[in-house]
Amino acid sequence: MAVRTAPWTGILRRCGWLSAVLAGALSACAGYQPQPLHPRASAQAFAERRLDAPALGRRVAPLLPQPPPSWPPPRWDRATLLAVALVENPELARARAEVAQAAAGEITARQPPNPVLGLQSEYELGGSKSLSDENDRPWLYGISFEIPLRWPLQRRLAERLAGLATDSAHWKLMEATWSVRHALTEALSDWQATKRTIAVLDMLLDAEDRLIATLRRRIDAGEEAVTTLLPLQAQRAADAQSRARTQAQMGDAQSRVAAALGLPPQALDTLRLDWPDWGRPPPLDQVKLAARREQALLSRADLAEAISEYSAAETRLRQAVAHQYPQLNVEPGYYWDHGVHKFPLGFSFTLPIFNQNQGEIAQAHAAREVAGRRMLSVQARIYGQIAGAGRSEVLAREQVDQARRQVGLAQQQVRLTARALQLGADDTVQALAAQIAAKRASLEFLSAQARLQQARNALEGALHMPLSGPESLLPHAALPGASQ
Repeated sequence: MAVRTAPWTGILRRCGWLSAVLAGALSACAGYQPQPLHPRASAQAFAERRLDAPALGRRVAPLLPQPPPSWPPPRWDRATLLAVALVENPELARARAEVAQAAAGEITARQPPNPVLGLQSEYELGGSKSLSDENDRPWLYGISFEIPLRWPLQRRLAERLAGLATDSAHWKLMEATWSVRHALTEALSDWQATKRTIAVLDMLLDAEDRLIATLRRRIDAGEEAVTTLLPLQAQRAADAQSRARTQAQMGDAQSRVAAALGLPPQALDTLRLDWPDWGRPPPLDQVKLAARREQALLSRADLAEAISEYSAAETRLRQAVAHQYPQLNVEPGYYWDHGVHKFPLGFSFTLPIFNQNQGEIAQAHAAREVAGRRMLSVQARIYGQIAGAGRSEVLAREQVDQARRQVGLAQQQVRLTARALQLGADDTVQALAAQIAAKRASLEFLSAQARLQQARNALEGALHMPLSGPESLLPHAALPGASQ
């Protein structure tokens, strides 16, 4: 007679609750949605980005205290361009994605560990009963679970570590935001400086051409020696080369502006920048500067990130110490043993009796020491950056004042020679030479203004806070620190 055995479905039918739990768990599983990358399409989409795109205007408007009445605006200030960078810069998009990734880690930390399901079977040969007995059941079926239990302290430490990872990702996003802002401001400043320098160089070259033409006529008339023309021609060639270099620098600055904005360089060809106080930022209020210096030394984004990493290192040390204690696993089960229902319950412990987790604890101690030293080094670097930028601005202001005086003297000489010509003096060479000297003084003044603006940009970057300009009116959510 054939032996009748109970299939696995039979034991599942006997455990209706288990079937329901498994069915519910499987129905709650997330589905996989593929999202392949298309490098060719993304490159084409990037090349088609434009400043005047209406969609860009709609994304930028919520970041501005007062959106422009029409898009694109006829002139662009730094606040509007910074808002464009905040929504278009790919590095900031990556940093925001990393924040979302870290936040997803908090979900994992809060979840209880999943049990491990085990299935067993056993077949009995022989025995006291005849195999022909219809009530004989030679098969044994069993289901067991291994359920890891985390102590409350371990759960809290895991959740705290996940929260600190999210905080660190937020601080990295803030630091990336300020890095983009600093890169954008520096590039815009260089673009403005080179553009103004080219305009002065064009006037200088025009004055030199007129002086060379005047000297040629005098040489042809026998009034001047040929040797008087050679130094001027060499200087004119050097100035033309300087203009070519400045033109290349202007193109480089435009490319850096485009990179900070997250746009292709050609998208900026028609951009008209509005920066009325370029090269002459308002003087510093020393009381406000001291307060902002203290704030930066206590809570600048990279410092806050270092403090968060130290807290995480300390939490990992507590976690390593907690791992010295046994890990408890509960192991309930069910067996159908030849017609008898059995419900075993077991416990297992992980016993760290050989090393007491000393290696992990030592590593965690060392990691905490490294994190503490890093925080101190970041704080010292911030202090040095602020102090250095402040001194640079003081020196740059002195240089601007000196250059301004030189421009005044040169312009006075231009007026005197022009007046002499009006009174009948025939000294066109001296008048043109005075104009050339005035243009050179203007170039030195522009160079001094550029250094002053660079110092102010460096100080704002060190403070992570705009000190003047339209960016100070941006909402705090758009640029942390702007409205403080």
